[in-house]
Order: sequence, then structure tokens, then C-alpha cells
Amino acid sequence: MKNIRLWLGAAGVLAGVAVSMTGLAQTYPDKPIKWVVPYPPGGTTDVVARGIAQAMGERLGAAIVIENKGGAAGVIGMQAVAKAAPDGYTFLVSDASLATAPSLNKQLSFDPLKDLQAVVLFVTVPHVVLVSPASGLQTLDELLARAKQQPQALNFASGGIGSPLHLAGEALRTSTGSQWVHVPYKGGGPAIVAVMSGDAQLVTPSLPSVMGHIQSGKLKALAVTSAVRLNSLPSLPSVAELGYPGAASMGWIGLHAPAGLPAAISDKVEAAARVVMLDPSMTKRLLEQGADLAVDPSAAAYATFVASEAKRWETIVKAAGIQPE
Repeated sequence: MKNIRLWLGAAGVLAGVAVSMTGLAQTYPDKPIKWVVPYPPGGTTDVVARGIAQAMGERLGAAIVIENKGGAAGVIGMQAVAKAAPDGYTFLVSDASLATAPSLNKQLSFDPLKDLQAVVLFVTVPHVVLVSPASGLQTLDELLARAKQQPQALNFASGGIGSPLHLAGEALRTSTGSQWVHVPYKGGGPAIVAVMSGDAQLVTPSLPSVMGHIQSGKLKALAVTSAVRLNSLPSLPSVAELGYPGAASMGWIGLHAPAGLPAAISDKVEAAARVVMLDPSMTKRLLEQGADLAVDPSAAAYATFVASEAKRWETIVKAAGIQPE
């Protein structure tokens, strides 16, 4: 509820934004808008983005079309948006991969932190440690014991080398001194399916994409990667309370645009997002999925946050010895 109150307080800027709109923003948008999700369908970023896009399109008065452009742990989608025209008709549904790309890809043809411009931060989302029910594992300690005794028999599925799923798992592995076999897939959705089918035993996705699978029993949740338990899953312990604070990691979902997006358009999109995210039905849906409204959704705060996360994940990538493909 604290974050909701902060969004409400921030919503007071809407009147000022409305006054400052230029003629450009007043006519925008006059055609469909494309949101590029840099992963295949089915993952957290895709699931959350689709619900928000529909409401945002209604608010802005133009259809918002989701385009899934997966590959290279989000880099392919990021690059496509970075090279697009900054006219307000192409956006990146951005997440933690934006902050990790610079440390994982030294030969990029673009700079994610300079060629992409923060617009608005929607939500923050914890990751969750999941295993296949067929594994017989019931607790995080049981998982870690098996990882110690039979590391070659434990397959860890990720959404690709350097993806948020991979890095959340690496934070868990390095902080607990565990070992397992990393099996990268082309996106979070396929990685989750691999664990449900028994091809892999462990995955650490963001919570919204798997809440239904947890509730149905298709996946067994052992812990959430947050400092405290979640209201949506009160019986699920956090990694911090289990004695592994170094395994804590948090994802997020927002919007970035090609650098150079006019301020008036950026402001209009941000203002629409503030209204949409405060709708009680939207807030309820996101909280039930395990996502929480961002404390400060503004473009400036989002840009600062991404820069700080880029430095943090660079340290983790080095410690884990992760090398991109």
C-alpha cells in the first residue's frame, strides 16, 4: 500500500504535464504504437506488459501492439528499439537485462544506457526459486544439499546466458556455494516449460509469470528472492530469512524509448501510465501476480535506478565468472 500512496502523491504532476503539452504531444498518437518485448511469449515481462499495454492503449487512444523479439538475453530486442526512430511509436518493454547487458556484451553495436531513454517504471518483481514437483524437493535446504551431493544431476534452466533468470540463479548459487548444470533456453517461457516437463529441475523466474503454475501445483516454490515474505504468498519463505541475504535479487518492468524521444511525448506516456497503474483493478491484478508498483515511476528516477543496477550486476557477473555466448 505504501507504493500505491506514493504513486497517488506523484499523480499530482498530471495537471502540470497537461499544461506543458506541445502541439506535437496533443496530436500524438495518431497511429498504432509498438512495444517490443525482448523475449519470447510467456515470460514475466511479456505477461505483465500485455495487461498494461491494453489499458495504456485505451488511455492514449491508440492500439498498442506487442512484438516479441527474443534472443541474446534481450539484446536483440534492445538493439532494434535503440536503432528505431525516436518518434514515440516504438518502445522497449525494459527489464533487468538492460542493466546487465553492458557487463555481459563488450562488443555491442549500441550502448543500452545511452542509446535507450527511460520513460516510466511500472513495477518491481521478485524472483522465485522453483523446482519440478517430480524432483521430490520440499525446501531450499534440500535443494542446496542435493546441489552439493549431486551437482551434475541438477539442471538449472535459464532464459539465456546473462538473462535475469540466469543472474538470479547465479546470485543464489554463488551466495550459497552451490553447483549445478546451467541449461540456457531462448527465453523465460521455454525455461519454465522445461522444469514443468522434467527436462530441468530448477528455475528462478520472476514471480508474475509462474504464479498460476505455483497455485496449480505444476511447480513447487521453495523461496522468494526478497528480503521479506510476500503478502501474495505468505507461506513462502524469503532467501534472506533462510540465511542467504546475498541471494536476494529484484527484477522490474518499465518502458524505454530510442534516445531523443521528445520530452512532450515522454511526459504524455508517463502521465498515461500513472493513471492506468492507479486503477484499482490493475493494482489488484498486479499485486495478485506478485508484482508491486514502483516507488517512483518517473523517467528521471528510472534512469538513475538502471545506472545503479548496472554497476551492481557488473560486480555479480565478475564474481560468477559469467561469459556471454
